[in-house]
Amino acid sequence: MAGSTASTATDRWSAQLMWLLPPLFELPVAVALCSGVPEVAIQAAFGSPATQVVLLLALAAAVGGFAAVVRGTAGVAQAAIGGLLSVAAGAVAAVGAGFLAGGTFRMPGLLLAHSAFSIAMLARAALRRPAEA
Repeated sequence: MAGSTASTATDRWSAQLMWLLPPLFELPVAVALCSGVPEVAIQAAFGSPATQVVLLLALAAAVGGFAAVVRGTAGVAQAAIGGLLSVAAGAVAAVGAGFLAGGTFRMPGLLLAHSAFSIAMLARAALRRPAEA
């Protein structure tokens, strides 16, 4: 028996929430590490303040992209949201690669790589999901 419309909407919402949770927790942790631990801030790819801004903008893009995916978009808005999320995932991956490539603190790089993958999956959902009429 097919699920009801309400259960389908809930499944879609909860499935996308699972891709939002890693950036929602890991990006603020990385920002806090960059601002609070000088040894980590030295390894930041774009310098500490710029890295913090990049990560916070990526977090905002992920939350906005999640809202757009759950709500449903079409056409140019759908492409713009997918593109924005793809750029955010690339920026987070670049910052993570900077942490993984050098120094002794590799954990922020792993957190950021995981967040970049999750943001990329939100971008995939934004580009694949047709808008509901």
